[in-house]
Amino acid sequence: MSWTPCDAGLTEFSPSSVVLTPDPPVIGSPATFVISGDIGNELPGGSVDMTVSFSGLPIYSSTSDLCTKTTCPVPAGPIAITIVQVLPPIAPPGDYGLQVVARGPDGSELACVNVAFSLVLPSAVSGAAGSHGAVGRKQRMGSRQVA
Repeated sequence: MSWTPCDAGLTEFSPSSVVLTPDPPVIGSPATFVISGDIGNELPGGSVDMTVSFSGLPIYSSTSDLCTKTTCPVPAGPIAITIVQVLPPIAPPGDYGLQVVARGPDGSELACVNVAFSLVLPSAVSGAAGSHGAVGRKQRMGSRQVA
């Protein structure tokens, strides 16, 4: 798994890390992406857009209202955006991309992060099944938590 900011010119949110659990994610199981960083100013609301691509082609997208995921306004300071997605059992193994874009109430882009990851079959991690079995089955997309 690797990540990069989409646009270094965006200064409202400065990402410092992206953590993927489990890494690599397993087909048919939940994957958790935690994007951490700092937000410069209080944010009254907005949205979080997520796009997943396979072989460079978009295959899934969603938009979440930021205020349904956290209490608004969002205070300035350290934050963590948590995205939990159950990976469908029909998804093929291979290399995927995830783009997460945070937008202000007016639709302006505040932050953007690109994540590259590989999706594997359950049999590829059968020796480590115990460690992956501890991940919950709940699906939560676009949630945001203040660190």
